[in-house]
Order: sequence, then structure tokens, then C-alpha cells
Amino acid sequence: MAGGVKRRIALLTAYPLHIPPSLRFRIGQYLPALQEAGYTIECIPFFSAQQYQTFTARDTPILRRFGIIGSSFLGSLVRAINRGRWDGIYLHREATVLGTTLVEKLWMRGLPVIVDFDDAIWIVNVSEENKRFAWLKSSQKLPRLLRQAKVVTVCNEYLAAFARQYAEDVRIIPTTIDTDLYRALETPPKSYVVIGWSGSRTTTAHLRTIEGALVQLYKLYGDRIRFRFIGTSGYQPPFPAEILPWRADTEVEDLMKIDIGLMPLPDEDWSRGKCALKALQYMALGKAAVVSPIGMNCEVIEDGVNGLFARTLDDWVDKISYLIEHPEVRQSLGRAAREVVERQYSVRANTAKYMEAFEAAFK
Repeated sequence: MAGGVKRRIALLTAYPLHIPPSLRFRIGQYLPALQEAGYTIECIPFFSAQQYQTFTARDTPILRRFGIIGSSFLGSLVRAINRGRWDGIYLHREATVLGTTLVEKLWMRGLPVIVDFDDAIWIVNVSEENKRFAWLKSSQKLPRLLRQAKVVTVCNEYLAAFARQYAEDVRIIPTTIDTDLYRALETPPKSYVVIGWSGSRTTTAHLRTIEGALVQLYKLYGDRIRFRFIGTSGYQPPFPAEILPWRADTEVEDLMKIDIGLMPLPDEDWSRGKCALKALQYMALGKAAVVSPIGMNCEVIEDGVNGLFARTLDDWVDKISYLIEHPEVRQSLGRAAREVVERQYSVRANTAKYMEAFEAAFK
């Protein structure tokens, strides 16, 4: 940084830094490089780690959840009013889970701001599990925040087109993979093929959209295939499957044991804002991915070259069957996929873009 000036940046987010993939695979991976460049970045989440754990637990009563939201909001409000001295704000999506922009605007007053988002969050898309909280959201929150931003960063053109309606400096920085951590290692041969998916309770609905195809595959192949689903606690598919919790310390190891990675998406506006993270994780590990040709999946995957597209249930059965029967194709797709990630979607390939965004906002 010119002149050795240190910049103190508040990273505002709704959730603890180590929890949501959107944080971990975006700004979270670049904090060491940014700190080395002279930025001091402090994450200030709406929920503490303990509050988040309690709020998301299945057995937490609804009144307790509302109580956590209330106490978190009051704490956020106090911190915003007494914010102290900062040189800028990096806002990832939102600083609270509420539709109001009060806390964000109190933090932003008089300071340059980067707003980053990686989903179509102007669409109030609430999972079945969280639909009782839908009234807390507002479709107008993101536009109000974008108008205050000096720089906006997003992961694809679909999101960028929306942001350009409200902000002048909009930059596309893809959600990326640390290819030093995600490595394409050879795995010992085995007598079965593992078909896998990674997500969360709220995105299990996407996996359910191809459940019929997976049932057919089990009937066709039986013990020749195994299913491994990560992060789908509570999901009970109508066929034998290994259900694993998501764990930060074993995430790469758990994904490495998959041979064919799945990323089904519904054909809707919300899906077009997705950043293809699941596909990129499989690809970085040298795995063959079968994905819905929706949104950024179409940018990341070249059908038949570094992955396969599946549109209908019959497609899902046919494409996965083809990969089960042809291990050499799985290997060639995986090699090509890894090369694409290294070249376009790795931390190494995108560090300069974050540096440029920070310099433009906070110089």
C-alpha cells in the first residue's frame, strides 16, 4: 500500500466468518493477502458463533429464536452507534438478518463501502424451514445498500446486471477455490462408484428434485454405487445413503471420497444468481460433475469437456450411468475441470482482483 498507510476495515456480515460458504469462499480466503498488503480487517457478525448454533438448532423453540434475533439486533445497533474509528466498510450481503438498513447505514456514515453479494438476495427466497421469518425480509434492502457503495463485487454477470442499476463501480470476482487445499489426488481403486452432493438443510430441496433419478440409479446398479450426502441432516432418501454433517475440518476429505459430484438447481431466478460453488469444489478435486445448466453453471462447465449437463430426470439417469460405466471419462473430465479451476476460479488467479477492488474503495 502506497506510503505504508494502514487501513482499518470493518467486515460486516450476518454470520460468523467460518460458517457460511459465501464468506469462506469469497473474502475469507483473501484475508491473509489483504492483511499482508496493509489492511487490518475485523469481522463483526450479527450472530455470535453461540447464537448461530442455538438459532439454527432444530430443537430451538420459535420464541427463543425471535429472542436471539432481538438481542443480536440490539447488540448490532449499539456497535454501529459506537463504531469507533474505521477507514472503511466491507459489507458481505447484510449486517443483520432484518429488512431494515438502519444498522448498515449507521456503520456506513461518512465511510467508503464495498458491498459484496453472491446470491440473488433481492428476491425474498426463504426455505421451507425458515418461512416463518419471511416477513422480516425486504426486497428493497439490497438496492438501498448498493446506492451507498463505492465499489460492488459480485460473482457473476446476472448479479452484476442487477447491481449496475444502483452502483457505478461493479466488479465480477468469482467465488473461488484454494487449490493448495483442494488438490486432485489419485484415490485407490474400489469396487463401487460414489455419487455425492454437498449442501445444507435449506438447499436439500434442490437434491430432492432429482430424487426420482437417484432411485432409478439405485435400482439399476445396486451395490455398484453408493450415495454420500454432506450437510443434509434430517434428510432420509428412499434408498441407502451415507448422510454426513458438514464439518469444516473434514470438508475436503469428505468431498474427496466422491467420484461423481451432483449440482441440481431449479430453473428459476434465484438459481441464476448462484455462483456454482458445489461444481467448483468437485472440479478442484478432479471429480466429474453433473450439473443443471442454470446460471453460472453454464460458465463454469463446458458440457462434455469438463463436466456434464443434465436437464430432465432421464438426463440425470443417463449422464450418471454413463460416468458409472466409463471410469476413463470420469478421469478425463476431472482433469479438465481441475485445469479450469486453476486457471480461472482459484484464489491464486483472483487475488489481484480483490486487491484492485480494495484499492479503488479505500485508497
